[in-house]
Amino acid sequence: MANKSSINLDRDQQILNRLSKIEHKVDSIDQTQAFALRAEAEKHFTVVKQIFKNGKRRAQIYLAANGSRGVEEIAKHLGMQRQNVGPELKILGSEGMLEIKDTAGGRDIWGKKQIDHSLRINQFLQKEYCLGPDGRSAVAKKTLSRKRS
Repeated sequence: MANKSSINLDRDQQILNRLSKIEHKVDSIDQTQAFALRAEAEKHFTVVKQIFKNGKRRAQIYLAANGSRGVEEIAKHLGMQRQNVGPELKILGSEGMLEIKDTAGGRDIWGKKQIDHSLRINQFLQKEYCLGPDGRSAVAKKTLSRKRS
């Protein structure tokens, strides 16, 4: 009986080792892909600019979608109407920029895809639209912090 148990442990350990190797290879592929994307960043940012166009709202909503907020929370966080946020989230989802990370309590939680990290889209939008990392105006934050001092 003990022999059968040790065989199962050996088999389980082999499976875990294989999974670990696969995970390592996937991470390496992701890193290689990220560097390849960054090498052609200007070309990709042309597409990003088309997605976000000249409107600041879509960029704000994108930045506020941090993987822990639903439509209502994003709208409240940004001081926007829910009916303006929902359609923008759907557009960003269909463009491959955002995805539903989870569903909790009957609400969809929106977050960014891996491409954001690879291309540094967050930083690009913050700079392009003068926004903070949470989608709020960076100018308003600076003004507010000066008033508190």
